Amino acid sequence: MARKFAKKFYNSKRWQACRESYIGKRRLVDGGMCEHCRSRLGYIVDHIEELTEDNITNPWISLNHDNLQYLCLECHNKKTFGKGGLCCMFDEEGQPVER
Repeated sequence: MARKFAKKFYNSKRWQACRESYIGKRRLVDGGMCEHCRSRLGYIVDHIEELTEDNITNPWISLNHDNLQYLCLECHNKKTFGKGGLCCMFDEEGQPVER
């Protein structure tokens, strides 16, 4: 559920290729485990420095493996939604659920 300004980026071939190569790297390194809790498989490639309208066109932020982490759904939801008072989180199928 990308923010409106990021939708085009997340649908781009550049992001899809970057995402797939990062997942492949993580699978080689540690079997694709969540980089935060290391107890569940990764599920979402997450930007460490969050994308904004100002930095989304900067490939050093948006497409740089050094700014990515592979997180399980639970760790991603805690990082992304646990701080901003947003109304929902996501289940294993990627569907929004109330907090």
